[in-house]
Amino acid sequence: MSIWATFFDLEDNPPYTYCGSHVLPADGDGRLAAEMAPSLALVPSHITRDGRDDQPEDGTPWPWLRLSLGMEDAVLDRRQVEALYRALGVWLGQTAGEGEGR
Repeated sequence: MSIWATFFDLEDNPPYTYCGSHVLPADGDGRLAAEMAPSLALVPSHITRDGRDDQPEDGTPWPWLRLSLGMEDAVLDRRQVEALYRALGVWLGQTAGEGEGR
């Protein structure tokens, strides 16, 4: 049984297929299969290292985030997630108000 609880995925809106570093993406590009869509999972507070789940379920999750793309997983710690969050925020700020298909 997994200790991870998925709380986000893009299965209903899969990412576009990467067509190479020389190709500018477009809305009409293909999409990844739903099972390849990125997802995020956390370890709930009630999970303990000794395998018991006798802690409160509404507490703070463990400071680990699983980032998955299909069958490939990476586990990030809180500092890595903070850095990624900042980078994504900068990118969102830079692209705010940009029209589709520019």
